[in-house]
Amino acid sequence: MVNCACGFPRTTRTSWTHDNPGRKFKACKFYNHETGHRGCNTFDWVDVEEPTNWQRDVINMLVAEKHRVATDNHILKSRLVCVEHQKNRLEQELENINRKPLKRKEIVNKSLGFNAVCFCVIVSVVISVIVVKVMN
Repeated sequence: MVNCACGFPRTTRTSWTHDNPGRKFKACKFYNHETGHRGCNTFDWVDVEEPTNWQRDVINMLVAEKHRVATDNHILKSRLVCVEHQKNRLEQELENINRKPLKRKEIVNKSLGFNAVCFCVIVSVVISVIVVKVMN
């Protein structure tokens, strides 16, 4: 294991830059392409040959296609979540619509039951009054 100038073992990484896609290199443990920090600047390509222009172009097209497919996949998953949410909302609305007639029927049945009881009470009072008058 070869150490860099910082004294730490060098790490093997893969370059995904446009100019060197897929090339392996060994660098300082503190090398960070995203921040531009290179640690002690220890850097060596693992492969001795640079890729040809054709290889570089093909790899870059494949990387771009991979990103496009990943983006499409993310968009489709988001749409699916929206569709499922809308489906759940519509199912809930349908369930509420189906319940409303039942509530109306229950109200009508309850009011009819109350009216029937009132009618029976009135009829029995009238009959009682008639019976009392006839008996007198």
